[in-house]
Order: sequence, then structure tokens, then C-alpha cells
Amino acid sequence: MLRLCGLLLLGLTLACTEPPPPPAPRTWPRSQNSGLGTVTSVERVHITRGFTVFRGDTQEEVTVHEGLLIKLQGLNWTEFMPRAMPPPSLVLGDSYVEMIVDPFSFRSSTVILTEAPPPGTEVGLWMTPPWEGPTLSRGAEFKKAQTRELGAKGRGVNIRTPAAEAPVSSYLSLEVLREKVGGRRSMNGVPAPELCAHVQVACGFKETAHGRIDCGVCPQGQTCTADNTCCTPATCASLGRSCGTVVPDGCGFALDCGACPVR
Repeated sequence: MLRLCGLLLLGLTLACTEPPPPPAPRTWPRSQNSGLGTVTSVERVHITRGFTVFRGDTQEEVTVHEGLLIKLQGLNWTEFMPRAMPPPSLVLGDSYVEMIVDPFSFRSSTVILTEAPPPGTEVGLWMTPPWEGPTLSRGAEFKKAQTRELGAKGRGVNIRTPAAEAPVSSYLSLEVLREKVGGRRSMNGVPAPELCAHVQVACGFKETAHGRIDCGVCPQGQTCTADNTCCTPATCASLGRSCGTVVPDGCGFALDCGACPVR
């Protein structure tokens, strides 16, 4: 009898226990400022093997397959110079991003990869100070930094996820994306300078049967041409021109020698 009463009491207790509340829906905070830089493109990508992102507020590491490839201009390359202190980290909402082409590489754009918010979502991209990267800024400290940088006096910029019907570029892995977007620094163990010399490429990017290689920039004072050669451009003075806005410089570009006087 006592056992039966115990079972009945346990059943009543379980029946009266409220189920745990569902997890709160994920939020995507927006930036109140545009001090981080200029967004030049946002592209949807799919990584077949997935890539790992770290979410600073919940301290979760998750593997995702859908991402955004974002190109930025205007970041200060000196903040990303190699030094004892870790460089700053970029964060989209609450997810630390993967740096594909960093500002210190002296490319025209910084390129980052991040997990993709739902289509049409606008979310703030922000940057941590060097000492507040993923290993130090977590939980409450992360939320404090996020609030500061997405506020009116911080450094952030809003990113809008492309529509669901926007085209998606697919890559087998993160490594393949890095090589396609950032350029190979080596191939089969051969450093890029030797590869470039072998295919007679002096500068810029070169598509090969095995992928894209990065052959760097020309020496100071020279320009990389469309044929991947280094060329010393002419000047208005060397051409004996004192005016004119469409003057070939000998390297495939045009010189602006100023407006000619009206006669």
C-alpha cells in the first residue's frame, strides 16, 4: 500500500512539474554607427564540410555550412601588424568571424567569412580591441564589448544578409575557399615566389589548372599590368604633357594631367 501511494505521489509530482521553457529566440543586434569601414560586397556561400564559429555570448563552438563572404574597405592595417599582442577580432552579431584576407596583406579589400543570419536580416559587424579576442572576451565581458562597439560611439557597420533567392557559391571546404579567394601561398610544398617564376608571372593573381596563386605586388614605383607584369608608368612630365585627362601611361592605365587652359 505504501509503495502504491509512493508511486501515485511520484506520478502527481511529475504531472504537476512544468516543462522547461523553450530557448529564447536568437537575436541579431544592429549597429548604431558606421565607423568600422565600407562594405563592398556580401555573398552567400555554402561550405560542404562546414566551418566552425565561436559565439561569444554563449561560449559555444558550432559547425555551420551556410555563410556570408563579406568584403570590407577602410580597416586600419596597422592594427593587424604582427606583434606580441593578438590582433583585433571581427564579430558579426555574436559570432567571431573567420579572416580570409586580413588588412595587413595590403589587398584592396579585407575578406571575412561568417555564419549566415536568416535572409534579409540586418546585423551589426564590429571589431574588438586587440586584447579582447575570443580567448578573453566571453559571456558578460563579451556582451559589454558588443554593446560598446555597436553603440553610437563605437566601431561597427550593418550587414544585410542577401535574399533567399540570391545565388550561392559552393566550396568543398574552408581551405578551398581560402585558396580561391585569398590566393595560394604554396602548391605541393613549393612556395608562391617559385611558382610565379615558373609560370612567368611577376605580380598579382594568376589562375592555374591547380588553383589561384598570389604573386604579390610590384616594387615601389611600378604598376602591375593586366598581363601580370611589372611596368614603370610614364608621367605627364616624361610625356611632355601639361594637360589632358586621357593620356596612356604605357602600362594600360590613363594619366590625368589636369585641365587644359581655355583659349
